[in-house]
Amino acid sequence: MGEEELLERARNGDDEAFSLLMKNYEKYVYNVILRIVEEKEEAKDIAQETFIKAYMNIKTFRKDSSFKTWIYRIAVNTAMDYLRRKARSKIDLVATHKDGLEVKNFQMPEEVIEQRLTVEMVRKEISKLPVDYKVALILKDIEGMSYEEISNILKINLGTVKSRIWRARNLLRERIKSLPEFLSSQERGENNGL
Repeated sequence: MGEEELLERARNGDDEAFSLLMKNYEKYVYNVILRIVEEKEEAKDIAQETFIKAYMNIKTFRKDSSFKTWIYRIAVNTAMDYLRRKARSKIDLVATHKDGLEVKNFQMPEEVIEQRLTVEMVRKEISKLPVDYKVALILKDIEGMSYEEISNILKINLGTVKSRIWRARNLLRERIKSLPEFLSSQERGENNGL
């Protein structure tokens, strides 16, 4: 059974069709939410909330965008709402991201350690971006979506999408360039007053 038929059956109240439809998107939805909120347990809860919202609103899906765009829009908006609530309750937006991997010099080649640290630093700096910039950047550069898809998901015009991504990339570039790990030894000496 194809997605169109599943979608039509789900819109007509077929719970099994809805369940099959969600199964097709559960990994994608979870992954995009995880990249936005950076907390595995919260991402699971938000994904669940996303599917509940989709279930409650499936009859209102008008097909002016693809189902994928529609479900991503719900996921992104739910994740952004979570981040806004979290910010309002004054909890630190930068979640510590641990993969459970302990890096020791004698266990791994130096290049692997440097690469791992660089990825972690970039991930940490992305998490510090303003929510609107962060979401646009994740959808474009990590999820690989087109500007048009992002525009549909976020319900903003194409120019705003491009502007947010451009600003996010520039802000990220500036933040990374200013990290001590990326400064030359001369720049570190100057910054330390030496």
